[in-house]
Amino acid sequence: MSEFQVFNWTAIADRIRSKRVFLCWFTPLVFICVWVLTYSVPTYYNCTTSLSTEEMRINNSNRGMTLNRPENFDLGLATMSYSIVADDYDELVASTDFICRVLRTPVMTADSSFAGSYYEYLATQHRYSWFKSLRRRMSGQTSAMPGQVLPPLDPFYPRDRAGEAIALAGKAISCDVDRQTKLTTISVTAQDPLVAALLAQAVADTLEQVTSAYYRDKTYRVYQDLQQQIAAVDEQRRSVRAEGDIAYADMLDQAYHSFTRQAIALRAQIRNYQIFTTLNNPSVPTQPAGPHHLSAALVVTFVVVLLALAVICRRELFGSC
Repeated sequence: MSEFQVFNWTAIADRIRSKRVFLCWFTPLVFICVWVLTYSVPTYYNCTTSLSTEEMRINNSNRGMTLNRPENFDLGLATMSYSIVADDYDELVASTDFICRVLRTPVMTADSSFAGSYYEYLATQHRYSWFKSLRRRMSGQTSAMPGQVLPPLDPFYPRDRAGEAIALAGKAISCDVDRQTKLTTISVTAQDPLVAALLAQAVADTLEQVTSAYYRDKTYRVYQDLQQQIAAVDEQRRSVRAEGDIAYADMLDQAYHSFTRQAIALRAQIRNYQIFTTLNNPSVPTQPAGPHHLSAALVVTFVVVLLALAVICRRELFGSC
């Protein structure tokens, strides 16, 4: 039969009392050290916004053709899809070119101590913990001075502070797309609450601009091709009707009117191309998202003191260890 070890709680209590002087200075020392280490980490704020999107396809031309179905002549627009879809938005937001667009966004801090581009904010105002600052100084990296000329934001060849700003912005911006509902959630982290809110709105606006411009340009090219088809069919139907082939001319008339309806539908898309519907507008966060210095200090201190007690009472707890 296995023997269960019975702890001698009286001996454990006596052992702890004999080390009470050590524990009285060890516990606050650990708390102060952990507090200093965590307090040096800058506070950050998190802001999110939610956008509703649909899978974009060139199938709206069918809406203008439902009134006269027997005359439908489709050029394949109903099955033609775009190369950028909702599932690709997270990759688009993470791309260097997109981040460079966001870095040019004008921002300002909540206390109005800074106003400029997000690139300038990261280069001059971004704070680091003391150990990261020490490591940066050892490697020769320092923050830029206000008004200092910064390297250009070249997405193909980011240099020096431009590359560092792109890396920081890439970590601060995230985009999550629900594969089923296509709900797009944009999350931005910044050390200033107003900067976080402005950036969340800027990322949403930039995503709208990039995707809308792509869909609009792609649809316009399809519209131009369709206009060429309409002109060719119109010329052919006039020629056939002049030759007296009435049946073939009537079929070409139906194709001409069907293609014209598709062109009208595509032209309407070009005029008003709204990709996203905002479900949750970004707002200035009132509470920091992290780090919670006091909670971290209390938890780490509690764990360290427990380990210290285990070491002090190791003989009473683990026998002859």
